[in-house]
Amino acid sequence: MKKWRSMLIPGLLVAALLVTGAWGYGEYRTRQHLQNRAESQYQKDALELSWHLDNISGQLAQLMVTSSREKNVIGLATLWRDVFAAQSSIGGLPLAFIPLSNTEKFLSDAGEAAFGILKRVVQGAGELTKKDKEIIAQLYDRSKTLKGDMNKLSARVLDRDLNWTEVETAAVNQNKKLQDNTILDGFELMEKKMEEYPELNLGKDLDPVKPDTRVVREDKKIDVEQAKKAAREWWYSPGDEHAVKVVYQGVGDIPEYGLEITPSPGENEPVYISVSKLDGTVIWAVKPRAINAPGIDFSEAERRALAFLQKRGFENVVTVNVAQEDDSAVYTFVPRQGEVLLYPDQLKVMVALDNGEINGFEGASYYMYHRERTLEAPALSEKDLRKLISPNLKVELVRPALISSGRGMEVLTWEVRGSYENEKFVIFYNAQTGSEEEITRITPPPRFTFTVAG
Repeated sequence: MKKWRSMLIPGLLVAALLVTGAWGYGEYRTRQHLQNRAESQYQKDALELSWHLDNISGQLAQLMVTSSREKNVIGLATLWRDVFAAQSSIGGLPLAFIPLSNTEKFLSDAGEAAFGILKRVVQGAGELTKKDKEIIAQLYDRSKTLKGDMNKLSARVLDRDLNWTEVETAAVNQNKKLQDNTILDGFELMEKKMEEYPELNLGKDLDPVKPDTRVVREDKKIDVEQAKKAAREWWYSPGDEHAVKVVYQGVGDIPEYGLEITPSPGENEPVYISVSKLDGTVIWAVKPRAINAPGIDFSEAERRALAFLQKRGFENVVTVNVAQEDDSAVYTFVPRQGEVLLYPDQLKVMVALDNGEINGFEGASYYMYHRERTLEAPALSEKDLRKLISPNLKVELVRPALISSGRGMEVLTWEVRGSYENEKFVIFYNAQTGSEEEITRITPPPRFTFTVAG
């Protein structure tokens, strides 16, 4: 028996070592595979960024020399597309801790200029104005520098066989120094050169409209305890005594306290709430939990969402959309000024479809934008508007609405909702000119139907 045991134990140890070794090798192969796949994606994004920057420079140069309306339209549309693609490529690179604000500002300015000028040309302006040409020339000078530096960096990366995943490692471990900083140094040099250019003035017609941050500019500031009290009483009721703790403190357009309301005995889930540091308003709230099979319909869920808002002082709001996310319904509401719906000031409420509990609220847009506007009367009557609507659209609803254009400018429109066979659409017509500002497909998912309230 002893001899049998003496032979068995070493055998088991060997088997354990073999199993451990096989497992370790498998883990290594898996990590290597994931690393190779990430490296391939990073190289793809870097090469595409170089390609898009070259296209941007080329399109800007072409716009400087062409006088054809058709070529202007094609060139501006292509420029806008390449700017968007370049922004996407930068977002895919592991450059988390390298500030690229000036490079990103150039791309943002190029996109704003392309969209604004394109819209004017399409609506009949024809040739580019002298101011347009000046803006395009300034963007071209910047694009040449950016394109040249990116091409040089790409060549060095390929020539030296540098590894993008090392940059990702540095982003995670910021104290760790890379043996070769060529990639990081290259982007830092690009950013420094872009910083040397003066601020680009796009002009009133092309500059995006900044949100009216009336709420977050209040002089009143609150401390942590006041924020906790505000969160408790907003989600529950005055006098509530749930425990609240600070999870984080954020900065930005709305400096905020990120809070967690811990569950009381008999409750299972916490509630996470963001409260403005400046005036104590609740920006968003969420109560994450597993949701059971649906037990209420969408009409009942909408009723509960409206009641939730009305209890918190949001009066005269209209339901404009609903989307289904898993087993919850997300309702979008907008306030109304007179008869005009204020789309920029939207609110969102998420309702669990098992029992109708509110499990999410988003109010950032409302707090950033909501104010009393001076609204002009539409130059285009509803009767004249109906002459512009396609005869293929079966009109279901027409009402005035204020929307935000692609560049952030607010536009008074006529909102037209209708259908073509089984497809539903909402089209916004400029209330002064009659031009189509936006068209959106709103065909609901097959699991439910949705009727818009008038």
